[in-house]
Amino acid sequence: MANVQVVTVRNIARHRYLVYLIIWLCILFPVLYFKISDRPVPDNKTVNISENFALKYKRTVSRIDYNELTRVCNPPHMIKRGGEGDIGLLNNSITLQGVIILTRHGDRGPMNHVRNMADIDCSMEPDQEYNGYTKFLQNIFFNMSLQFLGPFHGYPLYPPQNNCSISQLTPIGVSQMLKLGRTLRSVYHPLLSVSNSDDIIIYSTKYRRTFQSALAFMYAILSPDVLSKVTFKESDSYSYCFDHCACFNVNNLQMKIKQSSAKRLKSRRVVEKMLKRIHNIVHLMSSSVRVDPYLLRDSIMTYVCHGAPLPCYQDDCITHENVKQLFNYIDWDLERYAKHGLLRKFGLLKSYGFALNIAMNLLKMVSESKPRLVLYSGHDLTAQYLLAAFGVLNAQTMSPHYASRLVFEVYRNNTFDTTYPGRDFYFRVIFNGKDVTQSVAFCKNRAGSWTDSSIYLCPIEYAIRFIHDDYFTTFNASNYKEACGTRS
Repeated sequence: MANVQVVTVRNIARHRYLVYLIIWLCILFPVLYFKISDRPVPDNKTVNISENFALKYKRTVSRIDYNELTRVCNPPHMIKRGGEGDIGLLNNSITLQGVIILTRHGDRGPMNHVRNMADIDCSMEPDQEYNGYTKFLQNIFFNMSLQFLGPFHGYPLYPPQNNCSISQLTPIGVSQMLKLGRTLRSVYHPLLSVSNSDDIIIYSTKYRRTFQSALAFMYAILSPDVLSKVTFKESDSYSYCFDHCACFNVNNLQMKIKQSSAKRLKSRRVVEKMLKRIHNIVHLMSSSVRVDPYLLRDSIMTYVCHGAPLPCYQDDCITHENVKQLFNYIDWDLERYAKHGLLRKFGLLKSYGFALNIAMNLLKMVSESKPRLVLYSGHDLTAQYLLAAFGVLNAQTMSPHYASRLVFEVYRNNTFDTTYPGRDFYFRVIFNGKDVTQSVAFCKNRAGSWTDSSIYLCPIEYAIRFIHDDYFTTFNASNYKEACGTRS
């Protein structure tokens, strides 16, 4: 009997425990359900949510005007005609034979994941030119063959209106390239008749942002019917190295240049401490121990160039003054970076394949009178390496902003003919509207250059001789292979 009572008590306790468990679960499950439903859905399902939030954000928050800080963004209204095509007193003596243009792509999203990126509005109010361009693209997409795009025929032709994706072109970037193309068209169209697709070569690196930039630029500088007949060409390398990409010495030089940069930052303890703080606020999922001021500026530009509030994290916010301090440090560092003794050697090795390709097109302009217009759509480093190779080293050329342009103008002397082909051809180098020809290493203080009170022209033969004969003298080498194997 005692055993029966014990079993009965145990059964009652078990039933009571089960009842309590059921009641507890009934309370817990709804709470868990609401907690889980508040969590963000995976990235591949957030498109509509982020777009709606972006639209709501756009309606409720006006853009911030950062005034002087936006100079690094190069907004469309700041893109103006410079010294391009301005041949002054030589107008009746020479003819523009051809133009070679290297551009940096337009405004893009950051290279790293940054805080509150979904809240940043990278759209713009479309103007008449932008609308005309998108209609042209829609027309060729539905009614014409895309074969002229060559290896890029499967790429999106332009970014979404609210796009602010990692490393991708933004609508503002498209607008910059349209403005740049229109500006240079106003310069060269009267001087340079380009109506045949054989007169035009278009190169782009294999990135979406450089292809879309090239397409917008060429649409603005050419007539649409000519553009649709030109075949785009692709470069696998952002430095346009073509067949000269593998070079042992490049890594050695790059390491030494980076060490100097790190040493300069370490000497500015207060700045270094501030940059580490900003780095932790602005970057998500960053495992880097060393803070790169240039990568940090790139991330901060995402906010500055699009008028977005600067980010906060754990009750610490980046201030307008912090951004000014960062940009001022970059300006200070660039002055010293441009004077680094190994920078020109580094540029020579990185840009040798590119320089050879430019030389080939220069020779064709002289001997065959075509191409008349060549475009290389690239990156800031593309221009930096090439300018370093040519000896044009200063803070501005070492840090090209969005939609920068480097232009080589080829001229023919009409006053006499020589028995030596090519001696009556000259060129100028213009970077972002400023004539830098006299800074080019193989053009400085050379006899045979054509000068007047305002214009300096360098003979084409100097460029050809430098690239084919004298390129590796600074390495005490005679060819690319020797220069790459020589330790500096």
